[in-house]
Amino acid sequence: MNITISIIHIAAPLLLVTLGGLISEYAGRMAMFLECMINLGAFLCYACTLWTGNLIAGMLLSVLLCTLIVLVIERVASRYKANMFLISLAMNMFFAALASFLSATIFGNRGVLYNEVFRFDAKLVRPVTSIICYVLAAAQIVMLKGTRTGLTLRITGSDSDVLEAKGISAARYRTLSWIFAAANASLAGCVLAARLSSYVPGMAGGRGWTALAAVYLGKKHPVFVALAVLVFSAADYASSTVQNISAFKNLPSSLLLALPYLVALALIIAIPQKKEK
Repeated sequence: MNITISIIHIAAPLLLVTLGGLISEYAGRMAMFLECMINLGAFLCYACTLWTGNLIAGMLLSVLLCTLIVLVIERVASRYKANMFLISLAMNMFFAALASFLSATIFGNRGVLYNEVFRFDAKLVRPVTSIICYVLAAAQIVMLKGTRTGLTLRITGSDSDVLEAKGISAARYRTLSWIFAAANASLAGCVLAARLSSYVPGMAGGRGWTALAAVYLGKKHPVFVALAVLVFSAADYASSTVQNISAFKNLPSSLLLALPYLVALALIIAIPQKKEK
């Protein structure tokens, strides 16, 4: 039971990030910036919490700022008809540099940041943040499956011509998809920072890329995507606990850290995908 609960907690922020990637994929504009958006969201959550003295306010400000940054970049890039795939990759590098720059500028430190104001009870924060993630994830799945906005998002990438013929702006929904991706990834970063009661550079730990792999393996179906998230979360849990088993105690730590990615690679190779016609 404890193992199951641990995996469910690990999966919560990853599921939120993955849904952001799924929505952007539906819109035909995969958000490649998820990894470093998680890191930026975590840093801004830490900084804003210290500024306001309140974790909830810090999380809300972090999500708002991250979403605004993505929206401004997206609008400028769209105006000048830039290659959005390359822009998305460039944003990933920019967010990594921005988090490092702000950390050095504001706190004089590019490493781990810790403050008594940003200290929380792990037994309380872990379940509460998991509930928040799952409630928001469920709401987004319902939105995708049961609302007009969700239907429009789901066909933006595949049938944008149909939308344009009906007078619906596909570009607007592509922008909306990146807003979802930015908000989800930044909130996941906030959750990770709150759980650790600190900001750690690179704390995304590959979750942004794992989320994209889950979208691919789940064949863009929310249920299958969620199952892929659980599999990756189980691998993540195993990587952090397997050394406690005597038979595996001599395994190199670098191999254990790579376990979730090895699982992702194995599944990508093993699970057949639809062939393009």
